[in-house]
Amino acid sequence: MGLRSISLAAGASAIALAGALLAGPAAAADQVTLRMHTHVPPVAQSFKNLVTWTKMVEKSSGGALKIQLFGSNQLGGKAEDVFDQVKNGVVDIGWTLPGYKAGLFPGVTVFELPFIGATADIASPAVDAFVRKYGKDFQDVHVIVVHSAGESVIHMKGGPIRRIEDFKGKKIRTPSRISSAALTALGATPVPIPGLKMTEALMRNVVDGAVTPWSIARAIRTVDVVESHTLTLLHGPVLAMLMNKQSYAKLPAAAKKAIDSNSGEGVAKMFGKMWVRDDIPGRKKAEELKHTIVEVSAEEEARWRKATQPVYDDWVKTMNAKGFPAAQMVKDAEALIAKYKAEAK
Repeated sequence: MGLRSISLAAGASAIALAGALLAGPAAAADQVTLRMHTHVPPVAQSFKNLVTWTKMVEKSSGGALKIQLFGSNQLGGKAEDVFDQVKNGVVDIGWTLPGYKAGLFPGVTVFELPFIGATADIASPAVDAFVRKYGKDFQDVHVIVVHSAGESVIHMKGGPIRRIEDFKGKKIRTPSRISSAALTALGATPVPIPGLKMTEALMRNVVDGAVTPWSIARAIRTVDVVESHTLTLLHGPVLAMLMNKQSYAKLPAAAKKAIDSNSGEGVAKMFGKMWVRDDIPGRKKAEELKHTIVEVSAEEEARWRKATQPVYDDWVKTMNAKGFPAAQMVKDAEALIAKYKAEAK
């Protein structure tokens, strides 16, 4: 082959290579990078579940999207600031607890009312469906998915919580305003403490116990510093993955389709199943440590329900005053829980 032939061949190869790069699923210059922020640390299983979701979206986009996930509030602020960061465009996507923003998401707090919830696999699609109907609380952001962490556990130092009388005089870490109201109704003193500082508060005897799911209790070693765990549907935290409206609106078609196809009921069900799975090692750790695990009897739970009825009444009164159809919202929440329970059988 002559020099001219070699030169032509090399030129053709270079053109073909350039064409292949430009004609791929998404040229590097066209790839959109989104920053996602959360308060949970990378060691937490919930963070790893978020990683799974980002990989799903990236794969669905065919290379059009890259999502950078930051945990432990690495991009600044506190846990309760993540929503504002999303709303104001400081970050593109955030995963947070609506309960951290007192009064901002009143509708979805219906699922935090005592004993209204269920396990995460059932409550998660119910919560997401509810938000799609009563979504005006989230009008400043684009909702990707809202789900549940399922039932929280009361983790205690010293004696376990078996009966309503056991709450008296106990200082218990609470994750939300409604949880605080429920604990107060039962005779305890609620102490609002961010999740990441919960274990330290127990070690320093700032509180006697803490309300949180098994998965979180294991991840931040709360299980290691307590002696008993009471299983109850007293509180079910609601979680939300939200996106800045402008960040979503300006996405190219392939990237937007990838977000949309990994949103809503399907993802809520996936996260719910993940949270159920993730709770198992936490309880197993408690069993290995020979801790006391209390399952509240039906008779005793009836006493707790009666004591916390004022929390329901106050919620309905407050929501009615804000113009919400409170009684109907409670009925809808209960109906959705019943629907997904039936589907799970």
